[in-house]
Amino acid sequence: MGTAELKYYSAFPDRHGKMRHYFRIKGKRYPLPAPDSPTFSEEYNALLAEHAPRSAIIRQGRGNGPLEGTLDWVVEKYKAESAQWAKLKPASREIYNRRLDYLQSKYGRADLATFTEKGVRRIRNNLKDRPSVADATVDMIGRLWLFAKEHLDMEDIGPNPAAEVATIHKEHESAPAWPEELCAKFEAIENPRLRRAYYLLRYTGQRRSDVVMMERKHFDGTAIEVVQEKTGTYVWIPCHRILRDHFNADGIEGRYLLSSTRGDRFRATSLTTMICNQCADFGFPGYSPHGLRHLAGAALAEAGATLEQIKSILGHLTDDEARKYIQQARRKVMAADGMKLWEVSKSGR
Repeated sequence: MGTAELKYYSAFPDRHGKMRHYFRIKGKRYPLPAPDSPTFSEEYNALLAEHAPRSAIIRQGRGNGPLEGTLDWVVEKYKAESAQWAKLKPASREIYNRRLDYLQSKYGRADLATFTEKGVRRIRNNLKDRPSVADATVDMIGRLWLFAKEHLDMEDIGPNPAAEVATIHKEHESAPAWPEELCAKFEAIENPRLRRAYYLLRYTGQRRSDVVMMERKHFDGTAIEVVQEKTGTYVWIPCHRILRDHFNADGIEGRYLLSSTRGDRFRATSLTTMICNQCADFGFPGYSPHGLRHLAGAALAEAGATLEQIKSILGHLTDDEARKYIQQARRKVMAADGMKLWEVSKSGR
């Protein structure tokens, strides 16, 4: 790492033209040897530890392993000691590692305590061309911070810098929830792949990209495990009894819960085309697989599921994404109650 990147380091020639090197902080200067001196690293780090506030230290990563308190160190501990990490399947770890590798490549040697809300927001904005990845990266920072505070005795690291950083990914509101008439047509359809796709999409509430990746090994008879492709969020979905009955009736053949005619997995785009075309053939143009995700969210809310329960099943990262389903359910109840009052009013008209 170049000396220009060392915090509090400065150098300038004196009146005789000789370069002087200093550690400068709060208006004071402390002399340092030249950066190529064998004692520079030791003296610089000693001054850094003595005078710099913990929240401003940027670790330089010297030594055989990551220094305590750095992001690299927290990630190493997280992978070695976290119960959450230990429970992840290999496919899930691969997705989590993408987020961790990115963070470590950029900020691995930074002390975790230096992460601020403003800084995390900047990290998010640097990934704004991939909104889902940006949100998942913010979520990973929050996970690491929570692990460090709860399990690494880092109580002094301050408030979670990711807690108040808003998500930038927005679901497409153009996908309407499916009406019951369309659902009934898919439940009765003879094509086994379309029928299987319908049941998986409706009764797991997952995106098409996640449904096509579901393997037999992800289903233990009671629940399906998913690591969402868009966000990297791990979701454990209890199998709805209707989906379970469907599995029992139609069986599961091959590696994937939804297999193509060749026995391999569907491409998400192919599945969308097939379902949209069938919807149009049924007289319901404009409906897509994502409408079944909305239908699942609405059904959960109307059944009385809490905000956290909806988030846990659908994998939403923020309250705002899940709250819309509860608000819609409440509006339906309020509308029904309002109409009853109108009907029993004096005029009834």
